[in-house]
Amino acid sequence: QGKEAIRITAVLPDSPAKAAGLQEGDVVVGVGTMSFGKSKLHVVYQLVGALEQVSSQKSAKATLVVQRGGKKEALPLALPALGPHAASCPAGCARCERQATESLSWLAEAQNPDGSFDTKFGGVNGQVVVTSLAGLAFLASGSTPKSGPYAKNIEAAAEFVMKNCGKEFDFGGMGGGGVQGNWNQTNWAYAYSPVFLGEVYRHEASKELKEKLEEMMQTIARNQEASGGWAHGPGGPNALDYLELQIVGNWCLCALGTLKRLGFKIPQATVDKGVAYAISTSEGDGGIGYSDQPGQKGMGDPGRTAGCIWAFSLLGMSKHPFYPKMASYFKREMGNIPNGHVSPVMHFTASAFACMHLGGAYWKEFMELFRLEILAARRPDGTFSARPTEESVMMHSNNDREMGPVWTTASYALILQLPKGKLPTLTGAK
Repeated sequence: QGKEAIRITAVLPDSPAKAAGLQEGDVVVGVGTMSFGKSKLHVVYQLVGALEQVSSQKSAKATLVVQRGGKKEALPLALPALGPHAASCPAGCARCERQATESLSWLAEAQNPDGSFDTKFGGVNGQVVVTSLAGLAFLASGSTPKSGPYAKNIEAAAEFVMKNCGKEFDFGGMGGGGVQGNWNQTNWAYAYSPVFLGEVYRHEASKELKEKLEEMMQTIARNQEASGGWAHGPGGPNALDYLELQIVGNWCLCALGTLKRLGFKIPQATVDKGVAYAISTSEGDGGIGYSDQPGQKGMGDPGRTAGCIWAFSLLGMSKHPFYPKMASYFKREMGNIPNGHVSPVMHFTASAFACMHLGGAYWKEFMELFRLEILAARRPDGTFSARPTEESVMMHSNNDREMGPVWTTASYALILQLPKGKLPTLTGAK
């Protein structure tokens, strides 16, 4: 509805919007005495920002002003009184700490007896990825595999990931219409697992875990394509006839960087080829593209760029001449993170880690944006919902929603806790 109002196209049953009295066709024009107007913030962010202010007050009540049938109506709102954010948010912020604790409690309850977490999409590989993220969220709280309230959760998650990383899953026909082909997705599991297990290894450097991490490292190197990039998995072009995509390449490089920081002797030739490929996806402005292929090269994206910044940082390459170009591009385009291709949540996670390495000014700007996401996605049970994007509307799909609530909740809880410094291998904290 332009830049100054929001048209309601659907109201889900049993939703807060339904409880507030919103109806399909309503046009939201303001909150209380504040009307939406021209701003550098999208009108949805203006709404979320206004609700953020309401929820920060002791009496978290306001009215939602809508146009209905040619007339203005004021719908009463009663939001949870969450209290104000601290200036240092999320560090030392009681509001964010409470949200993280609620999310961790939900994750602990959602964990399966075998240590895994369920996902709506991706089979065993998807489970390995979301279990790795949940394990990182538990570690970020300060628990370890041997101590803290989530020790057993971490230990069980690590055991599941070690046993199941790289297991095949039949993706045949995933493209619809009976499309067959190479749908191997195991590079995702091999990329995420060492990032989680590396932090576990820092606490408990067992021989078994060391050997598993060595095996994962060798598989990542073996699965690298001749170009230097990585595909969803080995086996050649998939049924959609493409191969490399830099988003998974970033995570593969991050996995190798994690192991390097832990003292593993990583394959330098693999790193060199991977870095060269990442740079080749850019047009030189620092923005990391989807791949180096025509129509995908140079399609810079702040989330992909953040993932590459994080990878360079972990690999000890912050002095590389391309690093400041990426940092400059990322700072310039940070506001577009929420519309990241396929998975905004993944882009937020990579951006948070990148900002931890880039420093305070970047983190502050990131949190100004992410705070709005927290309120917009927060659910009363401690979970976080998937945000809709322009892309998801056009493609009629949303990968964050399809992955399920563990994916979004573990990612958001992880981000909220990064300033605690409990993941020094990944954040560079002393």
